[in-house]
Amino acid sequence: MTTQSFKLLALVFTLFSSYFTYASQELDSTVNQQLTPKHWSGLPLLADKASERGYQLPIPVGVTLFYNDIEADYIASDDFKVQVDGGLLGLRGPNDYLVPAEDVTITGRDKSVQLKLDAWVLPFWNVYGILGYTEGNKDIKAKLDNVEGLPCGESCDGVVLPIPISYTATNFGLGTVLAGQIAPIIGDTPFTIMAIGAVIKAKTDTTDSSIKTKLASVRIGQRFDVAGDKLAWFLAFSHQSVRQNVTGEYSFKGTELAPLMENVKFDIDLAKQETKNISFSLNYDFGPKNEWNLYAEYGFLNWNHLIIGMGRRF
Repeated sequence: MTTQSFKLLALVFTLFSSYFTYASQELDSTVNQQLTPKHWSGLPLLADKASERGYQLPIPVGVTLFYNDIEADYIASDDFKVQVDGGLLGLRGPNDYLVPAEDVTITGRDKSVQLKLDAWVLPFWNVYGILGYTEGNKDIKAKLDNVEGLPCGESCDGVVLPIPISYTATNFGLGTVLAGQIAPIIGDTPFTIMAIGAVIKAKTDTTDSSIKTKLASVRIGQRFDVAGDKLAWFLAFSHQSVRQNVTGEYSFKGTELAPLMENVKFDIDLAKQETKNISFSLNYDFGPKNEWNLYAEYGFLNWNHLIIGMGRRF
């Protein structure tokens, strides 16, 4: 056989191999689409195109119940307004005072239960809504050293005005997720990248206070098959800003500060001291169709938070 004939035969063999490989892939894709009926919701849109490219899509509609516990430090975003009645500072009062923002320290802890409803509108785009209930507290400590107009003068230096606040709140919010995959660095498991954004508003029930939270997060991780179930890990870098206005009244009667002040009305705008954080999370999908899932997330670096959730997809 001549060299030219050998090359021609090799070319024909390659063409036939490519054709049969393509035909086999098309057949597999057609069989998979026929065996996997469309979801009752019709979501996600363009699901058939994603399946043709080999992507495994989650069940598009889900409900998840979360428990969230967060501890963080806050700052006063403007001067702390107090109105004092009774005691030395409230003589001939009530009298108004301003505590400089830099003399105010605030720590807080919130525990909440959140119900999340989400849907994959497109293979790469998820939208969700949140409804929740929160129990929280803020411990405000305001130094009186630099407050102008105090009748006690320098004798008030070193005095700290402590105002512990406890509240409950109901909240609602909207969020979105953009997701995609990149080729694996080691092995054959691709990386999943997600960009998440959300806005959550809350109104407290026990104090006259409103809370607005904005969240933006980038997550990267991998998803593995585990005996028919799915286990995923994610590392996230997050930006979270919290703005809260708190007004109310606190009584110092019966305390060591009663001779100085008896009743204090206050008004303060506060914000989270640090807005950047890192978190690590695990997600475990199980059940006949991997329709159930367990979720756990721990945040660290600038504040601590723990999120535990359980959900089901329909």
